[in-house]
Amino acid sequence: MAALLMSLLYQLDQTQWLTPEALFAEQARQLRVLFAHAAASVPFYGRRFAAAGLDPDAAVTRETLHRLPVLRRSDLQSAGATIGTTALPKSHGKRHALETSATTGAPVSLYGTEITGIFWRACVMREHLWHERRMDGKLAAIRPARPGAAMAPLGLSSDSWGRASGALFPTGPAVLLNAASPLPAQLDWLLRERPTYLISLPSNLAALARLSVEEGVSLPGLEQVMTVGEPVTAALRDIVRQAWDVPLKDSYSCEEAGYLAMQCPEQEVLHVQSENLLLEVVGNDGRPCVPGEAGRVLVTSLHNFATPLIRYELGDLAEVGAPCACGRGLPVIARVLGRAPAAG
Repeated sequence: MAALLMSLLYQLDQTQWLTPEALFAEQARQLRVLFAHAAASVPFYGRRFAAAGLDPDAAVTRETLHRLPVLRRSDLQSAGATIGTTALPKSHGKRHALETSATTGAPVSLYGTEITGIFWRACVMREHLWHERRMDGKLAAIRPARPGAAMAPLGLSSDSWGRASGALFPTGPAVLLNAASPLPAQLDWLLRERPTYLISLPSNLAALARLSVEEGVSLPGLEQVMTVGEPVTAALRDIVRQAWDVPLKDSYSCEEAGYLAMQCPEQEVLHVQSENLLLEVVGNDGRPCVPGEAGRVLVTSLHNFATPLIRYELGDLAEVGAPCACGRGLPVIARVLGRAPAAG
């Protein structure tokens, strides 16, 4: 695992500097393999390609991609077993089950593979490396957990940040607290644990930061705050800086496809993880949005051959950003705006 991750991280270090055109050319090559596999071994996509009049073995262009219909959550749910492959390539390893939470509507079930797991771990490590985190620090997470688990005052503790980081580096400890714990108890827990890094939902972080300001409490040793699960606003960045004098680093992910985008090391925009997926932002007419425009987010997972997700609509709205001043060719999301209104 360590050798695979190191090899992939080396590649990611190179590909982040490709031009957008070169990145899409690489994606198109992978999409051609994915489409041929899906059409041959996934009944749902065999029918879908035929209905769209597309040759799945042909070279993929943006025009042919846009001819494919959007895959909605209801499609994924109603397709059942027909959206799973009948012939997973041996090189992709074993399948593992994935299920979305019910917080964003009726849950959906699908499968990932060892390959999708490796890309997820690589994205985790890329984020740590981009933001120059000290792996020997203490990582604290305040997140939703099952009722009654990891509650204040103790929470839970581990001697490692987890499989993604621990496969490459010895890490410091990690601690977890259920976000259902009362807010004052969360702040007391942080003061006792003295973490180097803190990750939580933006809404919870905003409330914690306001409480810290009201009570005049700082968090000694804290170096960065990380967010997950909800949109980040400029006001949140400001209150975090006011309360704890640390930067906020955002990321955008989903259970179905893993990391979608992560904050640039130099700017407060998000870079799409184009080596792992193709992300589109489209208007209600299906037209690709240009910088400054907001639209619906569609994702195509480039490496999931167990349950292919092709032009899958997440239900989120995002604003497209201009090319980043950092020089990376990875596409830019200026802001994630939250859930899109239901169709109709």
